[in-house]
Amino acid sequence: MKKLAHAMACGVAALGLLAAAQGVAQAQDPAQDRGATAVPSCVKGEWTLLGGVIVTITNNCATTQQVNVAYTFGGEPFVPDKCHTVAPGKSVSTSEAMWSANRYERLIPC
Repeated sequence: MKKLAHAMACGVAALGLLAAAQGVAQAQDPAQDRGATAVPSCVKGEWTLLGGVIVTITNNCATTQQVNVAYTFGGEPFVPDKCHTVAPGKSVSTSEAMWSANRYERLIPC
């Protein structure tokens, strides 16, 4: 009976640790950190990996858009403190070095 109680207590403790870790991971989501809504679907981001992560942001909307880029580095979220203002029908390019970001994730409002 003691072994069963000990096993159940360990299981509950493990679940508590997993829940805490998940809460920390969710708090680090770049979109949540900004507390922002989604970027309109008429704004697109295309990326290439060439000595760094290069993202071209194209605004196909009728209005000017302000967006930032969410990256990851080794699976961890990374959002630089940059806001890109893109006029209707225009594109801008931005990049991050390989030691700060190695994957483009999505566009987020700023």
